[in-house]
Parts: sequence; C-alpha cells; structure tokens
Amino acid sequence: MRATVFTAVFGLLIVATYAVGGKEIDYAPTSPASMPLVAEGPGDAAVEQLIKDLASEDWRTREKAGLDLAAKGEKALPFMRRVLHSTDNPEVQRRLAVLVKRMDHDRLVSPKRVTLSAKDRTAKQIIDDIAKQTGYKIEFGESSETKHSFEFNNTPFWQAIDAVANAAGLTVQTEYEDDTVRIYTQDAVNPYSAYAGPFRFIATNIQSNRSVQLSGISKRGGNNRVQEYMSLSFQVNSEPKNPMLGISQPELLVVTDNLGGSLMPPRDRNDNEYRSGYYNRGSRSHNMSMSVNLVRADRGATSIKTLKGRVRVELLSGTSPEVVIADPLKVKKQTFAGRTADLELTAVDEDANTKGVYLVNVTARSRVPVDPRRGDDYMWANNIQQRIELMDEKGTRYFSYGLQASNHVPGGLQMTIMYGPNDRRTGQPGPKLGAPAKLVLTEWHTVTHEVTFEFKDIPLA
Repeated sequence: MRATVFTAVFGLLIVATYAVGGKEIDYAPTSPASMPLVAEGPGDAAVEQLIKDLASEDWRTREKAGLDLAAKGEKALPFMRRVLHSTDNPEVQRRLAVLVKRMDHDRLVSPKRVTLSAKDRTAKQIIDDIAKQTGYKIEFGESSETKHSFEFNNTPFWQAIDAVANAAGLTVQTEYEDDTVRIYTQDAVNPYSAYAGPFRFIATNIQSNRSVQLSGISKRGGNNRVQEYMSLSFQVNSEPKNPMLGISQPELLVVTDNLGGSLMPPRDRNDNEYRSGYYNRGSRSHNMSMSVNLVRADRGATSIKTLKGRVRVELLSGTSPEVVIADPLKVKKQTFAGRTADLELTAVDEDANTKGVYLVNVTARSRVPVDPRRGDDYMWANNIQQRIELMDEKGTRYFSYGLQASNHVPGGLQMTIMYGPNDRRTGQPGPKLGAPAKLVLTEWHTVTHEVTFEFKDIPLA
C-alpha cells in the first residue's frame, strides 16, 4: 500500500511517542539529518512564549502564535513536540498537532531553498553562501578563482548547487555515509538529471541487448522478429536532512521515444515490477543506485523523449537513544535490553598498536520475531553497526572505522567494530576526544514517502 502524505506525517507523531517512552532521553549533538524527535527541555524564550500564546483567550493571539511558530521552522519542532506530548490543554494540543504535522511534512518532503544574488564571486564563495543559508555542511576541493554571477530566487537546493558546479567545472558527490555534500574539481558532467523536491535523479548509463528471432517465424509474417531490451541505470541523491534507508523498485508511468513509440516493458503475470522489495534497505545513505527495464520496438528512435516514474523512499526522520551503556571500558560480558534490540557487550579495549583507537566487541540481537518463512533478517544484521556509536563524556562521537570481524548468530550479529578520532574517509583530523564514556545503540525512526520523477531527452546512442 502506498503511503499518503498524511500517513507518513502521522507516523512521525507515532514514533515521537515511542521516543519519549523511557525515563531518560539524552540527545547528543546532532546534524540536520538526525534531529531529535523530542527536546529534553524548553527552547529559547521566544519559542516558549509562542507555545504559551497558543492557549491565549484571544483568538488573534493564538492565530499569530501559530503563524510565528511555523515561521521558526524545523529548529522549533523538538520543543513543540515536547509540549504536544505533555500538555493537558486541549486547544494547545490541537494546534500543536496540526502545526507539527504540517512542519514535519515540509521538513521531510520539501527542498531547502536558496535565495541570493551573486555578482562576480568565485564558486567557493557562492557555495559557502549556499551552505550558510541551508545549514548544510559542504566541503569544497580546490578550484579556480574564476568569477561567476548567479541570481537564485527560492531555488531548490540541488538545482542551485548543480548550476554553480556545472558553471565552474565541478562535480557534486554524496556517496559517503555522513551528511556532508562534497564538491570536487573533475572533468565530468551529469547532463541528464531530474529533480523532485529534496531528491536528485542522475541518469548514469543505458545497456542494450538485441535479440533476432531465427526460428518459429510465422509464414504470414507480421510478428516482430527483432527485439531490443534495454536498461536505464540512475542514481538517487537525497539532501543532507533526508538520509535514505531504502528505496523501492521504480514503477514506470510513462516512457516514450522521440518518435512517439512506447518503451514500456511488459509487466509480469503477478505485477511485481513495483511491489518488489527495497534496494539497500536499512543502510543509511544519501546515494542509491537502481535501474529500470525498457523495450525498444523502433530502431529508428534516437532518444527517450520522456520517462516518468515513481519510487517509495524510506527516510530516516529522526533518532533517539535506545540503549545507553555508561563507562563501556569497565563493562565485561553484560547484556542490555532495548526496545527493538538487545546488546551483549563483551568488552571495549584500546587497540594495542594505535593509541586512541578502540575495538568494541558486541553482539546485537533483534527483538523482532523471526519470520519462519524467511529466516533471519540479514539486512538488519548487516546494518546494525551503523546504529552503534561510541562517545566521550561530552557526547562527541568517535568515527566508526567499520567492522573488523563479524559472525552471524541466530537472530543477530556478533561483531568487532573499530572506532577512532580521525575521519579516515576524508583524511581530516576530528575533534579532540576524551576517553570513551558511553556506548549508544540509537533507534532509527522512519517514514515512507512516494516520489515522482521525470527524465527528458536521454539519448539512446
């Protein structure tokens, strides 16, 4: 069943309730993509006063407070949720419920927008302005001092970034498992792109397989002896605020060539083309790859005039601590129960060869009953490591260097994860870290959103 916008947003409120079910919610510093669902305490004085004004006896004051809270944007959401789940005032509860639903919808499925006037500025200067305006972290490689001019008026993030990158001969990449957009100098362009809200679709290649029937040919003629089967591959990029945990097999809605012919492949008997499982399900990413099958009936066609499709995207809407293990260096062979998983911590030891690098030996077991028809959920087991974080006493995270060893066990995964102070993906040193003070299993809260995309004029040769 396809999730409607209302269903997706209502799901946010449900998971927000789960997030505050425990006695203690200790949110560590977060990026835009991992914004906490519910704040621990009050926000700034202006936000708290606006929330109080929602209970005013004067309806004009209530209306103005609602408009002003909406204008505060996503930064006010955790504090609004806190009051939504604690207030006894039905008017405040009603108004906050409507506001939170609407603002969550805007946060998750609407793009960040850019408005700026750039006159004779370098690409780096313009990109820095976009980063400040959107709040996104954008790393910039070496570039020339060539000056550019742009006028952006409420332009969606991806269109603005691509416009600057294309003009300056730069490439935008989002393949890392963090929320950073990286821009490099590279002799490459992506001329066939489509934009849909906070998502960017990039056509990468077409593969073709031609079949000529040589037997069983009708004497009367008329049957098509030549068939060309093709597949179009593409990438889907999400904005930093919207990490993807999975994406469905695309459903083609319309696909025609430049001569007006259809390239739509036949559906199978069970109509499984759109209802199959998710790509990469459970692994946090801003970049996913997929493909669609096509059939070309007329070899005179030279391009895909229009390809329109839709996908369901599973999004990470927020995080909350599920299991918090204090002083992990002192813990030996203890089990800790979470809502969705149990952690058995064998030990956390400093690496014998590298000071400041730690090896976490832990076994994670899902508390979700195993489906006997499918067996263990290996996708869950393979991705649980991304939810385990090592922090110092200030809440600063160690960088995960990934699995050093792993072994599937019934219902889960036994693993050794290495953590260190430096970001090995970029070669950049990280912040100064203290000794490990907490090992945290985070719970990921998700919503599913349906996205429609459209490519135009993609060449077939």
